Amino acid sequence: MEEMESLKDIINIKCDMYKDRVAFLEKNGKSPEYQEIKYSQIKEDVNALGTIMLKKLGLKDEKIAVIGENSYKWYMTYMAVVCGVGIIVPLDKELPANEIKNLLDRSKAKCIVYSSRKKDLIDEIRKDLPKDMVYIDMGKEKTDFDSYSLDELIKDGKNLVDTGDTDYIDIKIDREAFKILLFTSGTTATAKGVMLSHKNICANTVACYVLVPKMHDYTYLSVLPMHHTYEFSLVYIYGTSCGAKIAICEGLKYVAKNMKEAKPDCLFAVPALIENMNKKIEKAIKETGKEGLIKTLGKVTTGLSKVGIDLRRKVFKKIQDNFGGNLKFIFCGAAPVDKSLIRKMESYGFIFYQGYGVTEASPLIAGTAYDNRIAGTVGKAVHGVEIRIDLSENTDENSNVGEIIAKGDNIMLGYYENEEETKKALRNGWFYTGDLGYFDLQGNLVISGRSKNVIVTSNGKNIFPEEIEFEINKIPLVEESMVYGKKDPKDKNELLVCAKVTLDEQYIEDTYASARPSDEEIYNMIWEDIKKINKTMVPYKAVKALEIKKDAFIKTTTMKIKRFEELKKK
Repeated sequence: MEEMESLKDIINIKCDMYKDRVAFLEKNGKSPEYQEIKYSQIKEDVNALGTIMLKKLGLKDEKIAVIGENSYKWYMTYMAVVCGVGIIVPLDKELPANEIKNLLDRSKAKCIVYSSRKKDLIDEIRKDLPKDMVYIDMGKEKTDFDSYSLDELIKDGKNLVDTGDTDYIDIKIDREAFKILLFTSGTTATAKGVMLSHKNICANTVACYVLVPKMHDYTYLSVLPMHHTYEFSLVYIYGTSCGAKIAICEGLKYVAKNMKEAKPDCLFAVPALIENMNKKIEKAIKETGKEGLIKTLGKVTTGLSKVGIDLRRKVFKKIQDNFGGNLKFIFCGAAPVDKSLIRKMESYGFIFYQGYGVTEASPLIAGTAYDNRIAGTVGKAVHGVEIRIDLSENTDENSNVGEIIAKGDNIMLGYYENEEETKKALRNGWFYTGDLGYFDLQGNLVISGRSKNVIVTSNGKNIFPEEIEFEINKIPLVEESMVYGKKDPKDKNELLVCAKVTLDEQYIEDTYASARPSDEEIYNMIWEDIKKINKTMVPYKAVKALEIKKDAFIKTTTMKIKRFEELKKK
């Protein structure tokens, strides 16, 4: 089995091995067409940028922040820093100015590399940052007193390398040293800084080699934000380590357009993106007036695939063409996916993989394999990882649900400057994830939810909001839902199970184009559906109150609802 000593192996070994292959497809703003960037250019650019950061900017062993939309330059900056300069600090491009300033302060960053779209935001906080902060603009053409041009720095670095300067190139990597600082989602007051090493990220990359066939001939579409370890580790690091081609999406509203242009084989997604894809498919099917026939064909072709006759991609070619025509593999993580949705997508010929992970695990802990894709589970522990279920805090003696704990080379070094939280999370060699789950009879991991989200009744019964939300989200009128507990005004010792929902405005527009129902009528229709859901559950899980939100839920950049921020708004 192939091993990776450090991320520098990608630069020194893989970029030579795949030097003539295309590594990235990217729109540069000057042309509507995707432009090609080869693996040979990655090596040249990374070595040049690393050299100039050491020699001209004096950033040896410093923390260097990077912020901006997904781009080749973002990837190049990350690799240049971790492969010999210092510690990389990826930041969420959606953060407001004050939170970026606070994270720069907390990390003690000495340099920030930013896309030109973030220039105004960086300028806004300059006066409050250290006087010796180094500013590098990814899109600037010329360096001036204000900031450096990334392109000019690379050009200067290439000149140094061409004259024989190999100090950066010759640096040996300590694979166990702290080199990556990732802040978890949340406000700057609660966001924890996760410290990772080359060993952590490389362990996950090797685990991917074992989990799925090496995909060096495939094209990936990069949609999720690069600062998130799910996207960067599993698309960018894994992808470039095996010679894949990565097409960079222009943004969420361009996903469908970019799919048709790049014709990807693989898509790494979150449930919200898969749900949007499914809605587009269902809308197109409805317009044909052949829903019954297509549903029957889906059942027949799925049945045939189980006996070795797979006709799904041929039968559903028109659906495939809407996503570029080559999309074969959908990898989904960040949150659980409704198993009925998985089965539906697989019936159209997509191969659906699920994974489970957290930033602290670089991120992958468990994943489904080609021969073990059981809908509703996230598969087994990936190579090099051990998983257990800790039942010590379980208040329900009849339940086998407990906290998921993991051990392996992928587990973080600890939380940055936070010994108290580190001691809570890392105990006796195990990482306590804060997520709840159990093993099915085949040994596959099933995720129940977050421990901090669990609603505990007065008699010790656990209610997992995510399970109820899955059902509520199936209601046609509902876009998204959040289930939570609040004190019963009639009995302060009891909790009422409540649901907040947002409306699927597109469905309402398509279904009631001539006469939109009143707010009261919509409420009553949703409540009737919730009452039907209640009848399928044990009584203590029944939803007792409903609220329809007019505005969207507050979310992380991976589209997960920030529950506690939503509840604080009440």
